[in-house]
Amino acid sequence: MMNKFLTLLFAFVTIAAFVSAYYPEDAPGDYQDITYYASFKPTTVEETVSITSYFSPDNSIQVETEAIENAKVSIDIGTPGFESWIGCTTKGEYPYDHDSEDYDDSSKDKEFGCTCDKQRNEETFPIFQALLNAVHRGVKVRILSNNGYTSNETFSYGYIDPISFLSLAGAEVRYFTTVTFLHSKYMMIDNSTASVSSINYSQTSFMNNREAGVLIAGSQTMTDFYYGVFQYDWDQSIEWPITDENYSSEDLEIIKDTSLLTVSIPSATSYPGSYVTKVTTTNEDMTVTALTSPDFSYEQIYADIEKSSSMKLYLYQITGDVWCDIVGNYTGSLEILVSNKIYDKSDFYLAEKCYKNLYENGATIRKTDKSSSAYVYSHQKIWILDDDTVYVSTGNWGPTDFPDGSSTFTPYKENPEKWRRVNRDFTIKMVNSDVASVYTTLFSEDYERGYDWYPSDTDN
Repeated sequence: MMNKFLTLLFAFVTIAAFVSAYYPEDAPGDYQDITYYASFKPTTVEETVSITSYFSPDNSIQVETEAIENAKVSIDIGTPGFESWIGCTTKGEYPYDHDSEDYDDSSKDKEFGCTCDKQRNEETFPIFQALLNAVHRGVKVRILSNNGYTSNETFSYGYIDPISFLSLAGAEVRYFTTVTFLHSKYMMIDNSTASVSSINYSQTSFMNNREAGVLIAGSQTMTDFYYGVFQYDWDQSIEWPITDENYSSEDLEIIKDTSLLTVSIPSATSYPGSYVTKVTTTNEDMTVTALTSPDFSYEQIYADIEKSSSMKLYLYQITGDVWCDIVGNYTGSLEILVSNKIYDKSDFYLAEKCYKNLYENGATIRKTDKSSSAYVYSHQKIWILDDDTVYVSTGNWGPTDFPDGSSTFTPYKENPEKWRRVNRDFTIKMVNSDVASVYTTLFSEDYERGYDWYPSDTDN
């Protein structure tokens, strides 16, 4: 029974690109149980809101870790995966994370995880340390993630990963079943401060990518929207399968140890010549809209684009005919900056197809710096309309994160012909010139350091 259970464990998918590569089309890995009917309409407020903008690789790990350390009552987290920074979610304990180009797949036949002692006492991901401390301070911690298990991979008796450790230590952990995949990167602190970002729980996302996030405070309407979506998904979710019976009494003593850990926040990674951002808080009257996918985000964003006269796109990728046509048919002033690298090969080819079509129709495609000192990925999802309206999202511009068409989403197992691969994502729209200027400056600085792409270029 133990071996049967253990062969089910592991392999978290930590970036969106992993979805299409990880699950073949004839076995799509769809864990959705029942038909989902979109019900969360975009919610807008006009009031004083506090917006704190932060970015990888400069300051995101500090901002998110300190937010957790400051929690007094509750922490809710939605994340695609939860990687160890010392290899405890990588086969053979190799110290690489999956979205790093240095990941060594030669370990594919080796085992997952680390010993409980190593996971607790040697882990260097400060969010793991901060969350474990929060549990032991009496803070209610809930983590919602994806079921990334495969049946042909093993997890040795007594070995563990960060999220399972937290589960056994007292956090509530469940896996997502609302639609195909949880792609949002979300956190709620004390039901009063929310974060929405592009940042996966991986070392690459925090320390080596360009990423963007916001902390939202001062608007209960906004935080209630994101909390409401999280709570809906939590109610549909399935309990994490690992239990105390899978560990020895010695291991459980380590896991249940309530002494607090030292939280060590690493210094930002230096990228010579890059634009270094600062954490910026804007506390002003503004118009803010909260959106979630797959519920009506496409309609709101498309309508906003149609009404605008200028658009700056700073995106990881653009894929799919619908979104490519939206960009190609845009009649206003258009500037495009996209990542010079895309992890997943199928996404890469779809994006290159889009960029080729845009180029042939007169658009300038700019890609981010590809020098040896550049970021691993430019994984942010930012767009700016009319220089006063900025969107920060967890979703990429494509049919999975922002689907058009029907607002009814059928599970694969119920009707494969009607099934669509769609993700849960969050977006925030902020209409405020001071907030927009933070992102306009970022766009301009990174745009200047990029290069014009031509169809003859081969980047991946």
